[in-house]
Amino acid sequence: MTSKILSLFLILIAVGAGLCSAQTAGKKYYLVDGLFFEGMPPCVDSDNVAAYVIHKDGVGHEVTELRLCRDFVLPEDVRKYATPAEEVSGAEAFLMSYRGGIGQKLPIVSVVRTLKTEEWIGKPFPEFKVKDTAGKEWTNTDVVGRPMVLNFWYTGCGPCIREMPELNKWMEVYPDVTYLATTFDSAAQIKKIVESRPFLFTQIADDLFFFETFHVSGMPVTILVDKKGIIRHIEQGTGTAKLRYIQDKLQKLVSE
Repeated sequence: MTSKILSLFLILIAVGAGLCSAQTAGKKYYLVDGLFFEGMPPCVDSDNVAAYVIHKDGVGHEVTELRLCRDFVLPEDVRKYATPAEEVSGAEAFLMSYRGGIGQKLPIVSVVRTLKTEEWIGKPFPEFKVKDTAGKEWTNTDVVGRPMVLNFWYTGCGPCIREMPELNKWMEVYPDVTYLATTFDSAAQIKKIVESRPFLFTQIADDLFFFETFHVSGMPVTILVDKKGIIRHIEQGTGTAKLRYIQDKLQKLVSE
């Protein structure tokens, strides 16, 4: 088990850093197909990006353009989660630079991506047996009949911690949902964050079952499961647009 934890940690340094470092303490905007998104756009991760380009407005603001791979088209239903240009400082200059095809192109660092969402969507959630930090055992029979949200995080992931207040709000809006959070950190390591932040999801700590099953490395990752135990959506990364998108997906599962 120790060697597995070490291997996972090394992967997290390489891959997780890519997801986490894209976010900042302030608002981080991305420009995709002429649209601005606060945080990575829903349904988009590094596998879909052919190039990263920095555009600046000359007075200290900048935005990261994500030039998508030719075989990937930004879904139409995702466009409604874009932030209006008038709310983005320097938007006019960014768009002029974008339309002119200029900007500072950044090199893409090749990393290993292990979670393959297309292999899981529409499939039954795998059989499991885990214990939460209170000692309660959880299996598939404990979650069937109601939607489930499974969130992957760890203590060194800034974006994971910043999204916790928003995740807690889901529990108030949709009380008839099972909310689980899983981390490879120990119960002692997460105690301060979980209690002070707080993070109200049921915590599955010091357990690699879900990580090894889904091959999760970069975080956060959120999985939505319907009332019949079928995986309906997996979102990698976080941000205002992604969280709104996931919540709308959850709303549909609750209404079914």
